[in-house]
Amino acid sequence: MSPPIIDSHFHVWDLQRFSYPWPNESVAAIHRDVTTAEAGREMSGAGVHGAVFVQCLNSSLEEALWVLNQQCSFIKGVVAGLNLTDHPVLEGQLDTLCKFPQFVGVRHILDMENDPAWVVRDDVIAGLKIVAARGKTFDFLARPHHLPHVATLAKAVPELRIVIDHIAKPLLSQSLEVDPGWMRDMESAAGCPNVHCKISGLVTEVDPEHQNTSFDVSTFRAHVDVVLGLFGPGRCMMGSDWPVLTLPGAKYSAVLDLHKELLSSLSEKEREAVLGGNAASFYKLSM
Repeated sequence: MSPPIIDSHFHVWDLQRFSYPWPNESVAAIHRDVTTAEAGREMSGAGVHGAVFVQCLNSSLEEALWVLNQQCSFIKGVVAGLNLTDHPVLEGQLDTLCKFPQFVGVRHILDMENDPAWVVRDDVIAGLKIVAARGKTFDFLARPHHLPHVATLAKAVPELRIVIDHIAKPLLSQSLEVDPGWMRDMESAAGCPNVHCKISGLVTEVDPEHQNTSFDVSTFRAHVDVVLGLFGPGRCMMGSDWPVLTLPGAKYSAVLDLHKELLSSLSEKEREAVLGGNAASFYKLSM
């Protein structure tokens, strides 16, 4: 039996139930209800055994409970958007969510904050120490200008397991060559043993404004090779970013195949780890 493939990063949303800053009308193709049933069909059809839902709303206990209470067998983990700065509220939210074994960690959409250094404010660090004390993780949704703060946070809370989402969204629309600043900051992050990296969200960064530029394995090879080299196959994990991946017209199964090709230089054991084992270990998933 093949080792399970685990998608470390997908979304669903209900436009009637919640008010989302994004997706909005600017991304009409995905500005619709996206259900767990639809996500499950896509994953099952591609041979994916389980997945981790990642929040779309900051400070929304309700969103996490909505997903958890659906009790979908393929959802092995839920990453919630919680209030990291009001610590009594955070403790109460964690009390509620920790009753669910599928609750694995937290994330905050940093684009919603005016301060690019928000994530290393004292009150946020104190909140993440509370998260770490519960044994939960932090998804660091970084763009290149946030990336220098990853190492700062990792050193401030060494007990916190951190994963960088979407390889920190390098500016592929500007150049497919590796930017020295991005590489330097990724190297600093990788120097912290509690930091991991998701190879995810690639296909939408090629042409984020129009989503009308073709791509293939060579488009992403240089950046993915850097990530694998810095973090090693033991600290990288695959994520689809469903349904956002559909914006440039990509199919779920095709994106999974793309990831497999990008990992072709690894040994079979290393590929299996990136495609599933590492996500299971990082999030402590029950398979």
